[in-house]
Amino acid sequence: MGWFSKKDNDKRLRNNPSDMSPLEAVTHLCAAIQLADGQLDYQEREEWVLAVTELFPEFSEDRADNFLVEAQTTINQLNSSEKNQHLKEVLDRIKTLLEDDQITTLSSKIANLIEADGIIMTSEIEIASMIEKELGVTITLDENL
Repeated sequence: MGWFSKKDNDKRLRNNPSDMSPLEAVTHLCAAIQLADGQLDYQEREEWVLAVTELFPEFSEDRADNFLVEAQTTINQLNSSEKNQHLKEVLDRIKTLLEDDQITTLSSKIANLIEADGIIMTSEIEIASMIEKELGVTITLDENL
């Protein structure tokens, strides 16, 4: 009965970060931020759409939506340590795939995403710090939120 085990199905649905496309890697990063405060909201989804639209003008909306669902499912199944490792691998992939100007654009979009719901959570600040360290960027957040 191993054919139908959850573990086998999960492996098939997940794409290893080292095999992700640029759109997929950015989507996994954004999904990690969206899920960091334990809830998804409309404003965060809209900020993700704006980010991928600017970074990848020719992207397929259906493909991006599929990546977002996959990313959310994957991240929700990971424990805290696994989430951190997954995020680090995604950031390594982004560093490999994106040009410097795209990474700079991404950092400003990440700030917008974190601020989208009007509350900045400690978990989001921790992710922002990891992004800054791994990608060599600065993410400026509104301290009044």
